[in-house]
Amino acid sequence: MKPNRMPKSLIIILTASLALAGCFDQGTPSLDKDDIRFAGFYSDYLQTSGVSPVTAEETPLVLASSDVRVLLARHNLDPVRFDRKMALYRRDPDRWRLVLEQVRLHIRQKEAGGE
Repeated sequence: MKPNRMPKSLIIILTASLALAGCFDQGTPSLDKDDIRFAGFYSDYLQTSGVSPVTAEETPLVLASSDVRVLLARHNLDPVRFDRKMALYRRDPDRWRLVLEQVRLHIRQKEAGGE
C-alpha cells in the first residue's frame, strides 16, 4: 500500500468497523436488585389501588402518599431511588419491559397463592 493512501484506507476501515459494531445486538439488559424491588412495589401498588381489578365493577383507588411511602418502604425503596429508576425506565424501554414481566409474574403468583 502506498504511504499517501494509508490514511484514507484507515479512515474507511475504522468507519466500517464502527458501523458494524452498531449492528450487533447489545443483548437484553439484566435486572438488578432495585429493579426486582421496583417490580415488587409496582405489583403491590397495582393490586392495592385496584388497577388490576378482579371484577369490572371495581373502581381503582387513588392511594394517599403515606400509603405509597409504606409500599416503598416495604420493598426497601426510597423516593430518590424510585425517581432514579423511573428515569432509567424512560430511557431504557427494554429494561422497563423486563420489569413489567416481573410485575406480571408477581401478580400471578399472588393470585395463585390466594392473596
